[in-house]
Amino acid sequence: MKKVTLIAALILSVIIFFQCSSGHKHDEREITPELEQANVIHQQSLDIREELMDLEKALKDAEIDYAEAKEILKIWDKDIIEVPGFEHSHDHDDEDGGYHRKYHVHNPMKPFSDAEHLEYQKVMHDEILEIKERMQVLLVPKEMDEHDNV
Repeated sequence: MKKVTLIAALILSVIIFFQCSSGHKHDEREITPELEQANVIHQQSLDIREELMDLEKALKDAEIDYAEAKEILKIWDKDIIEVPGFEHSHDHDDEDGGYHRKYHVHNPMKPFSDAEHLEYQKVMHDEILEIKERMQVLLVPKEMDEHDNV
């Protein structure tokens, strides 16, 4: 009798576990125009971040010290979040022939309102633009030297 009760309890536990885990979703809020705009800005930021991966390689190849910019970029990487309703939308091909990104966001979502998500993505976009500019400026002297030698 104990064996039957133990097996029944185990089966019930497994069923409850799978029911709870399969019903979990990131965020069930309705996608609003603010969230759509926030996601567009977020995707633009991720595009820039992808470009920075190549820029980092160019800086390394040119043996240019970009430690300060790299530290700021690390902070940005830790602060960037996805937009609710669009989690991992960059992982799949889109209807416009999108691509899989090398850069992925895995930071926890913040409990923002839709307007706050939009403003947050605007700030993060401005920051990644500043980081890109900083890194590009570091390459300018090297490019000018190469141009002068031609």
